[in-house]
Amino acid sequence: MGVLETKRVIRQPKRRRMLRHMHMIRVCVSLFALVVLTTVLGIVVYVVGFAGYTNVDLGELTRAEVYGYDGHGTVSTSTVVVPGYEEFFETVSVEIIEPKESANGQLSNGDKVDIEYGYDKQLAKQLGLRVKASEEYVIVKDLPEATVISDEELFAGIDISCEGIAPMVSVELNNNSTDEVLKTVQFEIVNPKNNYDVDEEVVVKAVCDAEIFAKNAYELENGTLESTKSYKVTATESYVSDAEMLPTELLEQMRATGAKLFGTNPGDANEYGLRIFSDAGQMYTTENKEYTFRFTGTSYISSYFVCATPENMEELKNHYNDVRIAYDTAITQSDGKVVAAEAVVIFRNIVQNEDGSISVDLDSGEIVSVSRSDAQIKGLVRCSDDENYTSVRLER
Repeated sequence: MGVLETKRVIRQPKRRRMLRHMHMIRVCVSLFALVVLTTVLGIVVYVVGFAGYTNVDLGELTRAEVYGYDGHGTVSTSTVVVPGYEEFFETVSVEIIEPKESANGQLSNGDKVDIEYGYDKQLAKQLGLRVKASEEYVIVKDLPEATVISDEELFAGIDISCEGIAPMVSVELNNNSTDEVLKTVQFEIVNPKNNYDVDEEVVVKAVCDAEIFAKNAYELENGTLESTKSYKVTATESYVSDAEMLPTELLEQMRATGAKLFGTNPGDANEYGLRIFSDAGQMYTTENKEYTFRFTGTSYISSYFVCATPENMEELKNHYNDVRIAYDTAITQSDGKVVAAEAVVIFRNIVQNEDGSISVDLDSGEIVSVSRSDAQIKGLVRCSDDENYTSVRLER
């Protein structure tokens, strides 16, 4: 009995150990199966999820360009937009981070420029985009030395044309440079005016395009993008501004020529006859349904030299000077009725030529007023109502 009991005691622990070992094996197998299943499911979910996204690599879509010249280099970027995702690319930002010692636009060979990207992550997710936006960098290299442009070279292609008679000369600028870069320079007159006098100074300002100059490695000698140069206005003729300059002989020619403008044939005064007769309360008649107003003759009253005032020259849209001659005259018609009147003839633009002589186009004379009002005629020849001009009576 003792032996048997002893055997039972020995066998029972061994069986329990075996049962425990088998249980552990089953647990390990179950755990391993669970891990494998979880991994497989994860891979499946990842693959399915990955397949549902569109990959966008901003680094591959962005192009960095380095241009300019050593010491004035510039890095610029441009990003290709993937069709169908324009809304997302509107949120994309490309930040150029310059080195501490150099700003973009003043980069030198060897400088390192970092490029960082930003975008709307929420919108990317909504659109099904998987975005790669790794930080990148660009090393500045191969920038050439600058072509330095002097003021003489900068303004060499400028053509300044002066048109007109001083002091009513107009000035125009034309850039006739044959250099492809200098052709792009903008030239403008500082404080431009409508009218210039002979020998007056005109300041021309040159403004260079920073991007074009940088891309072509051009630099102004003064280190900026602007420069100025002064020019003198030229003219071969000048308007007479002083009544004393008018030769007596020329005045007599104008008076005689003006008197011949009053035609004495029937119909020559039709332009003024109706008004003059109406003002005088006279009836007018016709022959074959035609008016027959004509001048009966003229006699000289006075003459005035009229010249623009310097302070109002910019307002002028007409001539600079003239001679105004007043005449006594009369208008008659076929029934013999006569109405007395006064008239004014103007000769415009009296000029001093390059050789110093004074001239006027006598064919330019014209009757500008015929009136029964002496006050109206005096106001016209004296410029009473025109502040842009002053008049001087010619006593000769």
